[in-house]
Amino acid sequence: MKAACVLLTIIISIAIMAVCVMVKFATDITVEERKRDYLPGTGVYQVAKSIAIALNEDKNLPIAERFPYVAAIARNTSESWKFSCFASVVLVKWVVTSAHCRRKGTTHRVLLLNDFVHNLNKSFPILFWRIHEKFHINNTAPFYDIAVAKFNVDDYSFRIKPSTFDERSVSTCEASIWKTVSTMDRKVYLINDFDKLQVKIASSNRCYESYGVQFDNSLICIDLTNYDDCFVHEFGPIFNGDKLVGVLAAKPRDCDVKFAIFTNVSYYTTWILKLTHTTSYG
Repeated sequence: MKAACVLLTIIISIAIMAVCVMVKFATDITVEERKRDYLPGTGVYQVAKSIAIALNEDKNLPIAERFPYVAAIARNTSESWKFSCFASVVLVKWVVTSAHCRRKGTTHRVLLLNDFVHNLNKSFPILFWRIHEKFHINNTAPFYDIAVAKFNVDDYSFRIKPSTFDERSVSTCEASIWKTVSTMDRKVYLINDFDKLQVKIASSNRCYESYGVQFDNSLICIDLTNYDDCFVHEFGPIFNGDKLVGVLAAKPRDCDVKFAIFTNVSYYTTWILKLTHTTSYG
């Protein structure tokens, strides 16, 4: 009986010590994270930490190098940052994105795919937006869903490679896939998992069947039927080489819909140049 009591006492003591070690370890992690958040010049780390997980893998470096101009837009809601949508850098200091990406009364920042995969945790403040004057957030049809935003890269130590754009149409394109995950409370997080997909430009009739939208040249219908994945999440712009072809206007509503609607960036070339006060591209 005495031996049993001694053994039980030893087990309890070991358990208490183990709990103390775990608490100390967790406390040390918390203190270190707080130090990182408040180190001078690193406050933007909080943006990446709020909207992103799994920042330490580098298996997708080749895809990040293929799409150095792909970016994510984050917006501040109350005291946290939330992923909003994807964009593409143009003209070095501008991004082209969807107009539905912007929310009034919030602060927005830009994260570059290339920085993200290198775990730099760098983000850039957006100085101002230019939303297409005919866009309305409550429109049921995704027309004029395009915006440009100028972001502050003056203190950036690396050269940013922008995508190109012009008025010529294309027949083939590929989608940049910067993957996200959604939690039970419907928060969307970026993850360090990337892909690229060769996608087909479909007849506008196919998107009309799925969305009931009568197309014009400002929209592109993208066929995703070659892939088993459900595309019910935000995904990146589509490109032809380094040329920006489109930004997402309407993603599939469910797994049965295999067509997505993109805003045709080529259609808005003149508008982009005018809004960025650029007389010509190049």
